[in-house]
Amino acid sequence: MISSQERAEGIRSDEGTSPRPNGDRRVTELMSWALLTAPTTMSCKEARALARARAVHHIPILDGGVMVGIACTCDLSEAGEDEPVGRHMRSPVATITANASSNEALATMRRQDVGALPVLYHGFLIGIVTAGDLVRAHVLDERDRPICATCGAHHHVREDEAEGGFHCLICRARRRAR
Repeated sequence: MISSQERAEGIRSDEGTSPRPNGDRRVTELMSWALLTAPTTMSCKEARALARARAVHHIPILDGGVMVGIACTCDLSEAGEDEPVGRHMRSPVATITANASSNEALATMRRQDVGALPVLYHGFLIGIVTAGDLVRAHVLDERDRPICATCGAHHHVREDEAEGGFHCLICRARRRAR
């Protein structure tokens, strides 16, 4: 089997060159190459356990080797244990190409209102770049990421006009359920 790194041979051609401004770095310099994916039929319980074990938040969902969606642990948190992860994925998926700059990734994340972008090379899924990757690369300032006023999470945080301030989707749902 050909690994995603072998498939993307040559896209790291700028390694060993002098440092560039952070926003000019390619997503392949920042992304995670060791990618956790799940088939649409995997149970939500198993997907949550794998995400915890690998310390990841976003899981590209595949059907027959083709990416058909993406799920994050927030999407799976309220799902039944035996439900297939395919029922809780988001589709279509915002993606980015391997030769895109980190500034392009940030702009796409903001425009699409997502925290992760699967990275494609000639249509093949080779990795994922997250908002956390952009923070670590100093492309995105941590202070520019909204934080849930209730739990401190960075994921799925939106301005909550009804309650005031910023809250994650999970805390908003819990507040509404009361």
